Amino acid sequence: MEANENKNSQESIVRSIMDDIREMESIDIEDRYGQTIHKIKANNRLSIASRWMKYAAILTLPLLLASTALGYLYYNVISQPTQYAEIKAAAGSVVQFELPDHSVVWLNSNSKLRYPTNFKGDKREVSLEGEGYFQVKADKKHPFYVNTPNNFKVYVYGTHFEVNAYKDNQTIETILEEGKVNVITPDNRKVEILPGEELTYDKKTAKMFKKNVDVYEQTGWVYGKLIFRDAPLEEVLSRLSRHFNVKMHFKNLSGHTYHFHATFTDETLPQILDYLSESANIKWTINSMQQNGDSSIGEKHAYITLYK
Repeated sequence: MEANENKNSQESIVRSIMDDIREMESIDIEDRYGQTIHKIKANNRLSIASRWMKYAAILTLPLLLASTALGYLYYNVISQPTQYAEIKAAAGSVVQFELPDHSVVWLNSNSKLRYPTNFKGDKREVSLEGEGYFQVKADKKHPFYVNTPNNFKVYVYGTHFEVNAYKDNQTIETILEEGKVNVITPDNRKVEILPGEELTYDKKTAKMFKKNVDVYEQTGWVYGKLIFRDAPLEEVLSRLSRHFNVKMHFKNLSGHTYHFHATFTDETLPQILDYLSESANIKWTINSMQQNGDSSIGEKHAYITLYK
């Protein structure tokens, strides 16, 4: 009896094994392999998508903050009206200063310059009354404009030049030291100036002409010098008047025109007039400054007479 039970048990085990073998043989290996690979890829895509969602969440915050900051800057800074500043050179002085774009400007006696505290847009613009010497920082994308009260404009991209635009002068002069300068007249004519040239524009007649000049002579005031190279006496006195803030009264009783060649650095006005008197029959006097009725100090006057 026990033997029969053992035999039945063994047969049951054999049948179970055979059933497992037949089931395994019925499996399509390639199909199952393909299904398995598909599931792995699907799981990988879900994992990658999950990671990207995390990264996107991390990146979105700084981008949002940056956008908010840019919006604030645009509406609260960029869109605000341009602020202007003004600098002046007192009578008898020369002032040097730097503009927001790092260009450097020298202003001669009784001159002033109005400029924006921050250059915006596609060009840099300043307004000059008087005489200024400019060393403009090069920027080909943003031309530099110097405007004068008579709508006479000078524009450059980066160079060294001078503009003389005093209100009481009949002419406006532009002198180029190096590079290239473009001038726009009030009637919209455009003229190019080359190094060593001076363009003179007559405010009354609207005529203009160019000539070659000694740039060092014309711009010597920038370095604290008065330089005259074959300059007529009238021009010498005019520049002395500006430099020393003294009103000149000149009479030419000789009927002749005298020219002078000299360089002055630290000399006083009386010393210079004495020097001129050695070359021509000149007599001069300078009155002392008088106090006006409003307690201000009156202008100093010099009287120069040229005799035969």
